[in-house]
Amino acid sequence: MIEVVFPSAGHHDNDPGAVYNGVKEADKNKEFRDLLSKHLGSHKHIMDNDSETNAQHQSRIKPGSGSVLLDIHFNASVNLSATGTEMIIANNASKLSIAMANELAEGTACILGIKNRGVKIEAQTDRGKIGILNLGAGIAVLAELCFISNPSDMAKYEANKEELARFFAQILIKYDNMI
Repeated sequence: MIEVVFPSAGHHDNDPGAVYNGVKEADKNKEFRDLLSKHLGSHKHIMDNDSETNAQHQSRIKPGSGSVLLDIHFNASVNLSATGTEMIIANNASKLSIAMANELAEGTACILGIKNRGVKIEAQTDRGKIGILNLGAGIAVLAELCFISNPSDMAKYEANKEELARFFAQILIKYDNMI
């Protein structure tokens, strides 16, 4: 089976996502995706294009059961003290998706020194259903790395983003080799 990892920045040039204090979520998503790509090195991976919409990206990539998909996001809240990382999986997520999501949540919390908010299924989110988690990838996780609206979370992200990207790359490769 062909091993492919699909790291995706959760927003694109025309959809900034959350914006706090002049910082656009889309820019941070793309930054982390690019760091992750660097650490994936020669491991086969296909990224999103910054100018394509989510619908265009989802129709282009066609992940299969032998692939790992990661959608990168930053959380936001009107409560500026809201903190932590959480991972979102499909309502009918595979055991490997659940395991990878738990490992990513634990590792992110440890590296950034923030709260582990755990793993949630898409039905527990405001959206209810998240399209990119249901494209047929063998493993699919949406990562909310930390809160863009929390200055402390963002300072910890900025100080540790390289180590975090290295960790994510190791986990994605590990799970890609499992399916």
